[in-house]
Amino acid sequence: MDTAELEAGADVMLCYEPMFVPGLLQTREYSAAIHQAGYVSASREENNSSVEFRLERQKVLTGERPPHFHAVIHEAALHAMLNGRPDVMRGQLLRLIELSRLPNVTVQVLPFDGPVPFGTSFTLIEPTVAELSTVIVPHIEKSLYLGDDAAIARYNEVFATMREVALPAVDATVSPEAHGMKDSLGLIQRLLYPLL
Repeated sequence: MDTAELEAGADVMLCYEPMFVPGLLQTREYSAAIHQAGYVSASREENNSSVEFRLERQKVLTGERPPHFHAVIHEAALHAMLNGRPDVMRGQLLRLIELSRLPNVTVQVLPFDGPVPFGTSFTLIEPTVAELSTVIVPHIEKSLYLGDDAAIARYNEVFATMREVALPAVDATVSPEAHGMKDSLGLIQRLLYPLL
């Protein structure tokens, strides 16, 4: 089974990303910039195909029975200036706010001053049948797909910690003056300001 198949059958997806915005939340421009600057050399056609495939996968979040997608993104990922173009990151930050309005999408930011180190990115996919749960740990050469009970429990525990220490989730329905403390939306808006 590949990532797209696992996503299509998911009830819940828990994702931690220390360096990039998760693929299911990426804009076309952000995704294209990542592929162009990728670790593996590829032709323009291959990069374009990869971007289109990623955008196609995103439809799972707005389908008939969309999974709950909860992402914890390290603040470092939101500072990257891909291809030296601030407009790419500005569009991406706005997209995070937009997608957080979906009832099935939760976005939290883990700030630089948080108590947890960067760590490795992973996605825990939980389908209706719990025994088929899978953790995907991406790697340059070949991603790891872990499905044993111990791995699922371990990554669930890691994600629970990340969720606990990250800033409160983006809530785009709350007016700016109602934010009484530091939260994910406030941090994203602060990062947006210099990109105008």
